[in-house]
Amino acid sequence: MLYVAIEFLASFTELYVAYLVLSTIFKDRRKSENLRADVIMAIIGTLMVLLCNRIELFSYFTIIIVSIYLSVSAKLIYKLNCITIFSVISFYLLCMNSFDFLALTLISHFYQGSETLLQIISGIGPIRAMVISAIKIMWVIMYACIKRVLQKIPVNIKGAYFILLTSGIGFCGFVFLSNQAVKAFNDTMPVMWFVIICFLASIIFGFYYVIMRREEKLKMNFLEMRNKLLRDNYDSLNEIYMNNSKMYHDLNDHLNVLYQLLNGENIAEAKAYIKEISKPILSLSKTVWTGVDVVDVVINSKVQRMDELKILSDINVEFPKSSNILPSDLCTILSNLLDNAIEEVERLKENKKISLTIRRVNCFLFIKVINPCNEGKKFDIFPSTTKENKILHGWGLQSVGDVVRKYNGTMECINEDREFIVKVMLPFDQEL
Repeated sequence: MLYVAIEFLASFTELYVAYLVLSTIFKDRRKSENLRADVIMAIIGTLMVLLCNRIELFSYFTIIIVSIYLSVSAKLIYKLNCITIFSVISFYLLCMNSFDFLALTLISHFYQGSETLLQIISGIGPIRAMVISAIKIMWVIMYACIKRVLQKIPVNIKGAYFILLTSGIGFCGFVFLSNQAVKAFNDTMPVMWFVIICFLASIIFGFYYVIMRREEKLKMNFLEMRNKLLRDNYDSLNEIYMNNSKMYHDLNDHLNVLYQLLNGENIAEAKAYIKEISKPILSLSKTVWTGVDVVDVVINSKVQRMDELKILSDINVEFPKSSNILPSDLCTILSNLLDNAIEEVERLKENKKISLTIRRVNCFLFIKVINPCNEGKKFDIFPSTTKENKILHGWGLQSVGDVVRKYNGTMECINEDREFIVKVMLPFDQEL
């Protein structure tokens, strides 16, 4: 009974860590936040493994059954395509089984060689119980050590195909080496398994390094874009106020000129003069006021751009007088969303219209941008960029997402009925 209990705990550990890995990599894609489903699925899978082990303790058939079960159960938990799920599960099982054989061959190397290996993989007993207990404890520790690395590795569809190909080739090597270890064990076996583990680890950390380099590059580009955006917006705002201040400074002179023109009944000249000196006021009157000067300039500049491109604009804004949301963050959200909408609508031949809605709902700021589009492309989180340079472009929505996460808000992109809709919800604290 003790040995059966250890077998149950060992198999449960293998499966539960698999669900932890999936939860770490795809934490934003869960259909439900209820983590009890992982435990239940792991228990069911463990019973399935124990049933297979009654036929044969070590079997490639069991590995196949487990990979299928994990993939199907993960599909019920996560909003992911089958290829992505199966690729991660396959790579996980390859790493786990390779790690098991590294530990088994090391122990066998120092204690009775092939006899110990055969005794562990073919029969339940005290040696197997001690060995698998130690191996699973080390496996949990290893997961805890690389958890932060896994959190930084996003798996897209291209990455999934690469992982799947690597796993397929890796399992071919695993089958060959495991057979060799059972049939013709020698002192080089631990070294070969160690090389395989190092290769698999290099793939994980290689992905991590590439992602970190790309994130650093995107952050630098994002900071440059934000600085340029803020500089342009403040320059525009400053120019408007400078013109307005100059007009008020010269107000007495303007009134004197107007008095002389009207006194001489030069009505036409007086009207022309009023029109000329009112340009700064007209410029200010075009601004959609939110109470935040920088945000007003951003919206106004985008509306002027729409007018130049003959795009209809529907601006409906209700903004809280004061909040903890930084103007620079609002600029990032509005500029990126409106720029993306303008670029998409500019390519259309008809139905050129962009709608911007900003509403305060209790302690939440709701922002919605709607624009028509050519076709309804499917996407997981963000639509891919249509520009040629995929590295320098296509991360505007990701920049918005970064700001949204900063305030623990939500962002939703919807593409249906030839309309692209972005909804942003930001919680805010009212400043007194």
